[in-house]
Amino acid sequence: MRYLAAMLIAIFSASSSAEWVQFALGTTGPAYYDKDRIKDLGKGVISVWEKFVITDDLLKKSIAMDPSFKDYRYTVTRGNINCNEHKFARTAMYAYSTNRSPFFSYSYTEKDIEYIDIVPHSMGEELMRLLCPKK
Repeated sequence: MRYLAAMLIAIFSASSSAEWVQFALGTTGPAYYDKDRIKDLGKGVISVWEKFVITDDLLKKSIAMDPSFKDYRYTVTRGNINCNEHKFARTAMYAYSTNRSPFFSYSYTEKDIEYIDIVPHSMGEELMRLLCPKK
């Protein structure tokens, strides 16, 4: 019984620690950002956590091509948006399984972080529009 209570607390604590807001619906599924974990890094740069969930149809196709996807559920990434220069850099990536445990993680080293242009009419541009201060 204690184990069940501890598991429920862990699940609900993890769920409540992030407030995911959908900002786009891509061809692979919905995209969210965590509105409670946006950080101002200074000089017009913000850090944001994103969550990407793939559709059930795409998941089935992925499993058919590679059975290792059978437990995959979603990906959480951290990135920086340079609001002044309209550029984006990925800084970390975590893939989660159906039981909410990460089975892949990668954090970029400072020298590997590369800013690229945010493509017009993309999910990145929508996120920048929502999160960057209005001028």
